Amino acid sequence: MVENKKKDLLIPKNDVVFHALFREENKRLTEALISDILREKVKIKTSDKDRHFNINNSKQKYGIMDLRTELKDGTNCNIEIQLSKYKYENERFLYYWSNAYTRQLERGNEYSKLHKTISIIILDHEIEELEGEEKLGTKWQIRDKTGRRILTEHLEIVIIEIPKAIRQYKENEKDKIIQWMEFLDNPNSEEVSSIMEKNEDIKEAVEELEIMSRSEKLRRMAELREKAIRDEHAALEYATEEGMKNGLEQGLKQGLQQGLEQGKIEQNKKIARNMIKEKIDKEVISKVTGLSIEEIENL
Repeated sequence: MVENKKKDLLIPKNDVVFHALFREENKRLTEALISDILREKVKIKTSDKDRHFNINNSKQKYGIMDLRTELKDGTNCNIEIQLSKYKYENERFLYYWSNAYTRQLERGNEYSKLHKTISIIILDHEIEELEGEEKLGTKWQIRDKTGRRILTEHLEIVIIEIPKAIRQYKENEKDKIIQWMEFLDNPNSEEVSSIMEKNEDIKEAVEELEIMSRSEKLRRMAELREKAIRDEHAALEYATEEGMKNGLEQGLKQGLQQGLEQGKIEQNKKIARNMIKEKIDKEVISKVTGLSIEEIENL
């Protein structure tokens, strides 16, 4: 019976479901997730109560903000789920971190009021810059070229690629980051059933997700979000195909035009050579062929 329920569980990496699951009322779950990702125990002071905008149909633009929390030591820790791949992703990561960092400072405040800000970015794909880096939960900071000196403790970015975590599961089943990524990717899997027997936090998350999955409103919102992402991908593919098609057609036209022009030049050079053999004046040859005197002399 439990297995039948699980087959209907919503997918937590869908950002609508993610934000509903790790809401203010489930602060303990959010603490567990952040603690396991940072590999250190944290306590949350506050978190946003309303992070998403409602929609009525899939054509409306869907706005999802990051999951914002303030830890008891004053650190700001924000989590962003990114389902789609974007151009200039690294710049995007910095932009979101800087937005979260500067949001602390109201007009007239001193810089001393700023606290450390951690951005946890969970990607549903892998990025080129981390190719070959299999370690999960690596903390990125501003350091000098030697890597020994850090400019400031205030900046910290953690990037986790779900596909990389899934790939490592069999080799490292006990890694809690990998366990959470398995859950976010597919809570209906056999792997998650096995993880629940060892990880009480994920067991609690699955049980909460079972209750949430009965909500028709949330299910509809999640479906609309998935449709919006599919539509976005389809639009991008169409634009890419059209761009390549138009580029090919334009290239063929340009190539044909260049070929005709080159053929005409070669024909005129042939005529010029025959006229030279007949000892015809260069000025006359130039007028007939359109070639310059210099070009005729080089034949």
